[in-house]
Amino acid sequence: MPPSPMHSPGGHPTRRPSRRSLLRLATGCAVGAAGTVGALGGALPGASSAAFAASLDGGPRAAAALGRRAGAVPLAETLVVAAPELYPEGVAWDPTRQAFLVSSTTGGSVSVVTPDGTVTELVPRIGECAILGLTVDARRGRLLVAYNDYHRRQYNPTDAPPVSGVGVFDLATGATLGLVDILMGRERSCANDLALDDRGNAYVTDSASDTLFRVAPDGTATALVSDPRWAAHNIGPNGIVHHPDGYLLLARYDGGRIFRVDLRRRTRPEVTEVTLDHRLTTIDGMALRPDGTLVVVVNNLGIAEYSPAGRDAVVLLGSDDSWRSATTIEDQPWPVQDPTTVAVTPHGDYVLSGRLGVLFAQVGTAGDFVLRRR
Repeated sequence: MPPSPMHSPGGHPTRRPSRRSLLRLATGCAVGAAGTVGALGGALPGASSAAFAASLDGGPRAAAALGRRAGAVPLAETLVVAAPELYPEGVAWDPTRQAFLVSSTTGGSVSVVTPDGTVTELVPRIGECAILGLTVDARRGRLLVAYNDYHRRQYNPTDAPPVSGVGVFDLATGATLGLVDILMGRERSCANDLALDDRGNAYVTDSASDTLFRVAPDGTATALVSDPRWAAHNIGPNGIVHHPDGYLLLARYDGGRIFRVDLRRRTRPEVTEVTLDHRLTTIDGMALRPDGTLVVVVNNLGIAEYSPAGRDAVVLLGSDDSWRSATTIEDQPWPVQDPTTVAVTPHGDYVLSGRLGVLFAQVGTAGDFVLRRR
């Protein structure tokens, strides 16, 4: 198929911008999204912490400086946010607002969450779909999200064509800049998470396939690389981060495996598996910290029917060989059920638990969600 152009919600080309029973309804593959900026110990050779922080921040200053900005509101260790039936799966830190952005698996929308827990809709419902991962491109004033109706249509049959892609929105106003299709004529696609490089290219995981997609700043979509190791019984490619040294770290949810995708070969990236020092049952969302360590979120949302041994945990990994292998620094059982991903902020790493277990069980409804510092 030819590259997919950027389209408006009505399907017309737009001006190019100068940015999973309803079990697993909106997620199925609803397990992945990463945010931005923080600080701990253990540097990664070959990576500049200052440069990385600046890249996350979208400007020339390190992220920690944002936390010291005059008038910045401190963040509590735990935010219990009132938001009936929002069921967020993805979270990102927005340095321009000093606030979180969260997606909605049921509403197909994005909301701002301020430090006092106030929720304000930024991007209204974009359609009958779930929004999963999201990332902030502060440098270019854009918000990018991964959306799909993959599991919604499985349990709610429809004659409408499937949707799966990347939404691009104005970061300040939430206005739609474009919706980029990654289906490319296929019947199965579940855009799950995405990461940005320094040129504004978005790399998008598709949990229903073994393929990684790239969406250029002008909206051109390309099937970048496929790997049979990414194929999965349940949920395949999920969380993804971009490393400033020019490669991606991509997680396969089933089996908890991480792969290094070297982008230096632009037309045919090299894919190698990262050797982990101990096995993880799953990997959902991930976030790379300015010190070079990787925060990994583990849950059993996607494996409950296959493995009763699933667990909720947040794991910190480090590497001294440019992520050809990784060592566990910390493995923390998570006290709030069903974590999905993490946002690194100037105030610490905040893990999102969006009450998706309630949604999947179809017993009652959730009136809130939790952001908790690890």
